[in-house]
Amino acid sequence: MHPRDHLNAPGEQVAETWWPRDLLPAAAAETVDAQQFLPLSQLMSWQEDLDRRGLRATGSAAHEAYVSELCQRLQAAGVGQLYVEEVNFKRWHTEQWGLTVNTGPDAGPLVAAAYVPYSGQTSQRGLSAPAVYMAAGAVPNAACQGKIVVVDIESVAVAGTMMMANAVSIHDPHGEMRHDRSYLRPYIYMAVVHRLMAALEAVGAVGFVAITDAPHSYIPYDRELHSVPGLFVEQSAGAVLRRAAREARWLTITLPAQVASINTRNLIGIIPGASAELVVINSHTDGTNGIEDNGPNAIVDIAQYLARLPSGALPRSVMIMLSTGHFAGGVGVEQFIQRHSSDGILERIAAVLSIEHLGATEWLPDAQGQLSPSGLGEPAALYLPDIPALIRCAQKLQPRIENAPSMVLLPTNPLGRGTANDAIWPGEGQYFWGQARLPTINYITGPHYLLDWGQSITTADKIDIERMRSETVGFTQLLLDLARTPYDQLRTAACGIPGQII
Repeated sequence: MHPRDHLNAPGEQVAETWWPRDLLPAAAAETVDAQQFLPLSQLMSWQEDLDRRGLRATGSAAHEAYVSELCQRLQAAGVGQLYVEEVNFKRWHTEQWGLTVNTGPDAGPLVAAAYVPYSGQTSQRGLSAPAVYMAAGAVPNAACQGKIVVVDIESVAVAGTMMMANAVSIHDPHGEMRHDRSYLRPYIYMAVVHRLMAALEAVGAVGFVAITDAPHSYIPYDRELHSVPGLFVEQSAGAVLRRAAREARWLTITLPAQVASINTRNLIGIIPGASAELVVINSHTDGTNGIEDNGPNAIVDIAQYLARLPSGALPRSVMIMLSTGHFAGGVGVEQFIQRHSSDGILERIAAVLSIEHLGATEWLPDAQGQLSPSGLGEPAALYLPDIPALIRCAQKLQPRIENAPSMVLLPTNPLGRGTANDAIWPGEGQYFWGQARLPTINYITGPHYLLDWGQSITTADKIDIERMRSETVGFTQLLLDLARTPYDQLRTAACGIPGQII
C-alpha cells in the first residue's frame, strides 16, 4: 500500500459537517457510548447526497468523485493513515441505448427502461434483425439463431419458510418475519439473466429484450463480457414486443457500449490499536442508488468514534477497507487479496465485518406495479461461516439494532469459489471468506429497490434513519467485540479443530 496525499479532484469540497472532537475514555472501547455519533440530520444529508449522485458504475466519474469525497470525510473524522490502491479492469460502459419496432402497426421507437450491463454492444446505428418470442423458463434453441429474442423473465420468490428454517438464530421482536410470507426481490433472478445470456450466445442469437416487472434493475454485474446486446423493458412495452415477435417483425437495438481497460480505487484507512493485528470494516463505494451502498457513510461515523479512543484501548488496529468493484464482479476485493497474498497483511487480519444497505424499510409493488411501503422493516441477514466465535458475536448484535428483524445465516453455497457467479452468500463480504478464508460477518439487506437506477430513483424517502443510527452504533460495538476475540477462536470451525477453515 502506498500513501496518496492528493485524492480529491480539483474544486471538490466537503459539505460542512459537525465533527465530535472530545477524546473518549478507555471505557468507551468496552461499551460503546451511543451519544458520541454524528447527528441523524448528518446521516440523512449524506443519504440525500448519494441519491443526487445517481448511478455510480464502477470507475465512472460519479463513482470516483464519491471515493474522493469519502477520503475527505475520513480525514476530517480523524483517520490519519489513508491509502489508495489502484484496481485495473475492463469496463463495459454506455450512456446511450434504444429500441425500435421497424415495421407493422406498432412501428416506431419503444421506451427501453435500461440496458443489460456487460451484455454486448452495437454500432451507433444499432443492430436490426427479425424478432422471435421465448416464454419465461424456455431454453434457447436453433430458432433463436440470427434473431433478436423477446423473452419474459418471471419474478422469483423465496418462501419465508425456507429462509427461516436455515437460520442459526432469528431476532424478530415485532413478528414481522412470518413463515407464510414470500420474499420477492428482483436481485434473486440475477442468475437467470446471466444463464440466459450464455445460452443465447451459444445458439447464435444477435440480441435480446427482456420483459420484466423490475426493468430499472442493474443486473447482472459479474464483469463477464458477452456478445448479445440486451435491454430491459416494462410490461406495457412488452405487450407490443410480444406481438411483433410472434409476427417475426424486425426490431432494432441500439447499444453502442465501449469496453476499455481503466483504473479505479480501493480506499484504505488504518486506526492504530494496541496490536498490529487487524479487524477490518468494509463496504463498497460503487452502486446503483443511495442505499446501494450507504455502508461507507456509516463507516465514516464509526471511524470518528474509533479515532477518538486511546490507541491502547483498541485491542487490535482497525482497517477501513472501502472497496471498489462490487458492480464489476468483486474486482476490488479480489485484487486486494491478490496484492496482499504474500506480504503478511492477510495473516494479520483477525476478522472482517462487511456492512451493506443500511436503514432499509420494506417497499413492495402494488397492483399497478408501483412501489409502496409495507410498514415493516426490511429483514437483515448476517451471513458468516460456521465459526462459533463469529456466531456469538453476530448474535450479540441482533438485539442491539432497533426496527431490524434479522437472521444469522450460514453460507448458502458453502462449496462455492467465492466469485460473482459462484458466490458463497450474497454480499461483498463473501469474497473475503470465499477467496481468502478470512473470518467474515456480512450484514446485508436486499430491499426491492436495491438495484434500481435512473434519474427518478430515490432512497432517502425509503430508509429509517434511526435504524441506520442503531445499526451504526451496533456495528461499532461488534467491531470492538471482534477486536477482543482471540485470534485462534476466530479461526476455529464448529468441529473445534483450530485451522480447519484455512
